[in-house]
Amino acid sequence: MSKIAKALKRAQEERVDGAGQQAASTPPAGETQLVGEEAQKPEYRRTQVQETTDLHMERNRLLTDGSAQHTRDAFNVLRAKLLQNTRKERFNTIMVTSPRRQEGKTIVATNLAMAIARDARQTALLVDINLRWPGVAQTLGVCRDQQAGIEDYLIGQMELPELMVNPGIEKLVVLPACQATTESADLISSPRMHKMVRECKNRYPDRYVIFDCPHVLDMPDALVFSTYVDGVILVVEEGKTSQADIRASIDMLGDANIIGVVLNKHVTQ
Repeated sequence: MSKIAKALKRAQEERVDGAGQQAASTPPAGETQLVGEEAQKPEYRRTQVQETTDLHMERNRLLTDGSAQHTRDAFNVLRAKLLQNTRKERFNTIMVTSPRRQEGKTIVATNLAMAIARDARQTALLVDINLRWPGVAQTLGVCRDQQAGIEDYLIGQMELPELMVNPGIEKLVVLPACQATTESADLISSPRMHKMVRECKNRYPDRYVIFDCPHVLDMPDALVFSTYVDGVILVVEEGKTSQADIRASIDMLGDANIIGVVLNKHVTQ
């Protein structure tokens, strides 16, 4: 049995004994609830630095100074529209998802976070919530074998500042997921995941937090997580995503605040 499965089993047993109810409403032993000025205090001291390279980013279709101008323009427009549509409401937690797998949402989420970080006034935190098929760390090249990831926070073994990674891009911090798990639905619906989103949102009110999330159709992860965030961006792939899947995804997201749809892999003339 994996350590994640063991932790979830232990949590379930605690809930049966009544201890779980207390854990859902109060901080676990050893943790301090963030309130007032403490909730606003930045925590950069323990951020690891694992510099990625332009070559690695180019291979994974991430933005670099050598990227095609129309690609950089596209993400600058996406950043501008996001800031324009969210600043007034002070929204700063955005989930990126797609109808199905492999429609480009991880690339879009990562490039959007990088574009935000390049804005002189903004910082960005990119969080990998795709616990079934984590891809952010591999895309950026910041996850080594056996490295700890957000799953270690969710089972109570580590705290967020210990897991943050700077990929060598100024004003961009990453919370990677490094171990794929089939228990992702239980982790995403756990009180600790909800606590993590609140902490990311409240500790850095001027920072945009971009969550790369599993796809919408066929599994509950994105539907549950969409209730935690301020807004949702739906990524669809030109020539691949069907209109029926787009409509079904929007219907399934229900009351979620869908702030835009990104057409990925559009062929320019």
